[in-house]
Amino acid sequence: MIKTTLNWTIKNLKSMHDSKETLNFDHPIQRQSAQWTNLQQSLLVHSILANYPVPAVYVEKTDSAETDDKGKAIYKYSVLDGKQRMTTVFSFINGEYALNEETPAAEIEGETYTLAGRTFEELDEDVRQELLRFKFSIFAFEDATDDEIEEIFFRLNNSTPLSKPQKARPLMGTENARFINSILTGSFFTEKCNFSKLQLRKSDDMCTLLQSMMLLDHKYNNYEYASISADEVMKYSAAIKGNYSEEQKDLLLEIIDYLDDAFDEKEKLLKKINVPMVVIMADIAIKEEIEPDEFHDWFLYFFVSNKEYSQYCSSGSIKKEKVLGRLTTMEAHFTKHFKLDAPAEAEEDSESDEEIPETDSTGTSDLEENEISTEETAKSEDNETSAEETFESEDSEISTEENESEETAQEEADSFMNPPVDAETEEAPLHEGLYLVEQGA
Repeated sequence: MIKTTLNWTIKNLKSMHDSKETLNFDHPIQRQSAQWTNLQQSLLVHSILANYPVPAVYVEKTDSAETDDKGKAIYKYSVLDGKQRMTTVFSFINGEYALNEETPAAEIEGETYTLAGRTFEELDEDVRQELLRFKFSIFAFEDATDDEIEEIFFRLNNSTPLSKPQKARPLMGTENARFINSILTGSFFTEKCNFSKLQLRKSDDMCTLLQSMMLLDHKYNNYEYASISADEVMKYSAAIKGNYSEEQKDLLLEIIDYLDDAFDEKEKLLKKINVPMVVIMADIAIKEEIEPDEFHDWFLYFFVSNKEYSQYCSSGSIKKEKVLGRLTTMEAHFTKHFKLDAPAEAEEDSESDEEIPETDSTGTSDLEENEISTEETAKSEDNETSAEETFESEDSEISTEENESEETAQEEADSFMNPPVDAETEEAPLHEGLYLVEQGA
């Protein structure tokens, strides 16, 4: 492995990314974007202009096998650490946001310039040029193996508060990280599943996918797990490094494609706590040759007709017994709904009398009364309360486990029928001399 120092300005780097396409931010172990608030972005710009310390950038240098007009080899650079810093500055130059109103003024060559509330084009010419000629400290690694790159990423982020799912990326290996990224950037996870911006910053979508993979491996390969906690996800990530077969990949892709067909738009019930269960159910549906639209109708009907599922979604929902409780309850309802255990003749006799119930936007069925079993209706009228009274507290369990919050499980619980408010957390004002160092970006 060879380590070199590069001497490029922001203007050079932006050209390499935008025009020459020799600088990219899509290394598979790199975390997703959108990690910073507007104030954090603004303080980075201020730090550059006011000569405050800015962390170095680390890239992997590779031979692209291309040559320029003079026959000189063209190299490409993939950012390992510093993606958020670069994209923040590039976006500001492109006019995608204005600096926060709390951004301090900057002194450049003895003159003070106002930055607060201004876009790049609204800055004085001297300020714009100062930003464009700034040079990040850039270190490039050449002829490095995947293992070495993964180790570099781990060491760079060892002292920063990466979430556990984010730490799982280098554990799973570059090949698996690339495969998982391809699923997470597909339409099912980006357009159909219901993750808040905060969850996406924590890479909870990746955690959910890994939980789903772990349950599939338990089903088909007897993989043993104690829970579906973040710690278990990291353990599983290490277990599949160099050990996730093409057959496993094909199965997962088939299930994700099936679910993508089953849901036409974002579904509020496709939350973190439910998605791994739905993946297992979709696997069953594919084998039973159930059409995606039928699966979709059953999914909505399940949450308005079943009263047992919610008891496995309370505090401790990441524990194995709660996970198996959700799976067992969902599979029993699925089997009964589609009469999978019914004799062929009886099934044919009843098919003409039953149609899959139409559901409205709330998931309520016109035929709900007729579909609920005799055993369920025999329960007291207290059980007629809607699925809106069931709560999801998985996030509370995980955050308590990781000491990320002191709030109670009840305060953080999500209603199954009402998605969480998707809003940015408020940032406390920072002292003007403080640069908020990027969390491992």
